[in-house]
Amino acid sequence: MSTPEQPPSGPPLRAFAMVLIALAIAFAGIGAMALSGNDSESEQPETTSSVARAAGNGAASVTSAKPPAAVTSARPPAAITSTTAAATTTTAPVLDKSAVSVRVLNNSTVSGLAAQTAKTIESDGWTVGETGNYSDGSVSSTTVYYSASSPAEKAAATEIAATLGVSAEPRFPGITSASPGVIVIVTAP
Repeated sequence: MSTPEQPPSGPPLRAFAMVLIALAIAFAGIGAMALSGNDSESEQPETTSSVARAAGNGAASVTSAKPPAAVTSARPPAAITSTTAAATTTTAPVLDKSAVSVRVLNNSTVSGLAAQTAKTIESDGWTVGETGNYSDGSVSSTTVYYSASSPAEKAAATEIAATLGVSAEPRFPGITSASPGVIVIVTAP
């Protein structure tokens, strides 16, 4: 008489069982995500899973290369807990262009340069209150100056300087005591 053959056991069967358990966990996760109500495949994160056998006890663990995306659904997902970090978006405060006084002063021999520059600044929404000449010294390049103690003036000067393609700097000693506001000193182009 022959004896019935016994199924194989030992390390190969245990490894195969661990792989099957890991696959079952992965498919359960995919199924839970499908039941969460998000039908858009383009919003589903790519998940790369790997199965690793822990040393000593033969337990399998599944790790994901990317965290799952936050899912919003009318019905709560079954047995899914996720933690996501909220994205922080910072927007620059909108400048009130009418709240900052702007003066444009010509520091060159080009007649009408301050008026021409004032038109460029006004076309960007600023109100130029004064144009004239700066004859108390020589400035090396067109610059927009602001009072170092006024954040509003600094923000305005930075924006005006970007419009003109020049730099914005704190006032220098020759104009520190001038009345409040942004001062644009233009030089020959």
